[in-house]
Amino acid sequence: MKIPKQYKTLKYIHDIEWRDIFAVWRVYEAYQKKWQNHWEERGFKSWDEWRKDYIAPLKPEMLKWQVFRIEKISVDVPGIYGVPSRGWIKNIYNGKVTIPLAEVVKLVDGEKNEKIKAVKDNFPYQTMLTGIVQQDKIILVEGMHRAVALAMMEDNEFIGDVVIALAEYEGELPSVGKG
Repeated sequence: MKIPKQYKTLKYIHDIEWRDIFAVWRVYEAYQKKWQNHWEERGFKSWDEWRKDYIAPLKPEMLKWQVFRIEKISVDVPGIYGVPSRGWIKNIYNGKVTIPLAEVVKLVDGEKNEKIKAVKDNFPYQTMLTGIVQQDKIILVEGMHRAVALAMMEDNEFIGDVVIALAEYEGELPSVGKG
């Protein structure tokens, strides 16, 4: 996979299967009451049902995934593009499909946004984001609140390990999720 040149500190670690990425998502979210409320409000019976529906437009099981370490968050994270979900498009991106996290940070007051502030104040030591490489951009498909929190931080504010699972994606970028 060719990483776009503007992402200067991503270092290849290993290939990964989609089922393993999905399992990581499950570990991060499935136990959290706030996510249970989220999927139930949208009519899903389980976390798995909700997340499989969320990511289905990308057909992730058909993609070749690799994991990269983000060595300097201040260099690379602000240039990553936000999740193309209906909620972010409607509420933050002003109708655009996606925008760079540096712009999201300006539009979302992370110090007042409860979700982002909670993540920033208690950032996990290790985390994995998920994205696609399309048309010379990295676009998140999972991990938006963590990524916005990272985009707000300086390298000396963050101690830990951030990796991102990436796959090349061709074709029109579909919107993911139902809100």
